[in-house]
Formats: sequence, C-alpha cells, structure tokens
Amino acid sequence: MNKIAKNILAICIAILPINIIMIWYRLTQTQSFSTTDMTVYPLLFGGGTIILILLLNKYLIKDTFKTTFNSGKGTWYWDILVGIGLAIIYFIMFFIERATLYQWIPNNNPPNTELINVMGDLANSPMLMVIWFGPVLWIGIALFEELSRAFLLKTLWNINKDKDWHIMAIFIASALIGAVHLYQGTAGIISIGLKSVVISFYFYKYRRILPLIVSHAIYDGLQFAFFIIEIRQ
Repeated sequence: MNKIAKNILAICIAILPINIIMIWYRLTQTQSFSTTDMTVYPLLFGGGTIILILLLNKYLIKDTFKTTFNSGKGTWYWDILVGIGLAIIYFIMFFIERATLYQWIPNNNPPNTELINVMGDLANSPMLMVIWFGPVLWIGIALFEELSRAFLLKTLWNINKDKDWHIMAIFIASALIGAVHLYQGTAGIISIGLKSVVISFYFYKYRRILPLIVSHAIYDGLQFAFFIIEIRQ
C-alpha cells in the first residue's frame, strides 16, 4: 500500500466514522445526552479515538509522535504561554462573533439543554466538577479534539506536498469540524470553523500540539466555569 492510500485509510478509520456518527445523531435523534452520557462518552469515545490515532500513526502511517504532532521547535512552558495567548484570541473572536455573526444569522434552534443540565449538575456536585474539569475537559475534549484535528491535517498534508493543497486541507478539515457542531446552528458552525482555521494555521506554521490542547481546554473550561457561577447565583 502506498503512502497516499495509507493516509486516506487512516482518515477513514480514525476521523470520518466518529464525525459522521455525530452528524447523523444530531440530524436524526431528538433525545438529549444526560449528564452521565456527557461525562462518560467523551472519556470512552475520545479516549478510544486517541489510542486509535496513536496506533495508526505508528503502525500504518509509520511516523513517530514527534514527527506528526510535535515536530516544531519549542519548550513545554512556552507552549503553555502560547496556548494561553491562543485562548485569548479565541475569546476575542467569540465576542466579535456575538456582535456580528450571531446577529446576522440568528439561531432559531431551542437552547442546548444538554450543557445547561450538565452545568446544573456540576454546580451541585463537587466530585462531578473535579471529574469534568479534570479528565473530561483535558482528555475527553481538548486532547481528543486537538489530536484528531492535528492527525487529520497531517494525513491530508501527507497526500500532497503542494502548499496550496496544504492550505485547502486546512479549510476542508475546518469545514468538517464545524459541521460536527451543527447543533449550535449555522452561526455556530461558522464560528467553530473559523476558530479551527486559526488554530490549524498555527499548527501548520509551528507544528506544536500542546498549545492547541491548552487553548482548547482554557476556552471551554472558562465558559463552563462562567455558566456554573451563573447557575449558583
């Protein structure tokens, strides 16, 4: 099997199934996830996908972790600082989008009761809060989504070394990632897609995975914390 076929196969095994399932579920199912679902599923499916990606990267793509995810120069403490900076950029985009994009494209979907219910349960359970802000946030959400993003980008880039294709791949990957968040409405899809473009271009230039994980965890974590504080008041 040649290199192009191996990379396409890796995408078909590790990336497409879970994303297609999520899109299908959001389009066809009306039942919301419970707090238990929202706690267990990220760890179960996210953790499983992380392992699958690492195995495919090593045994199918035959690349090292460093080659695929961390080939750029840097240090862990600088990565953390950059991650904080990227999270700030996320929040700047968040407020700009709320003043523009979400005004131009109103979301007529009902409120996301899943997250509202989860935040309510977190506010009343310190143990659940520790689990959520620990392994669920950092492994089941941030690590899973950013490792998946980086793996998708790298396998797409491996298909063709042309720079124009690499840039096109960023938009292809970002469109897929945005589509998975269709429950947030059209504006939400565009918003997530735009943030994905920003973080993907960062990864394209610097090839460091930790800043992506840190920025994602901070961005989501602060929003969760804000909702919990609002509920407690």
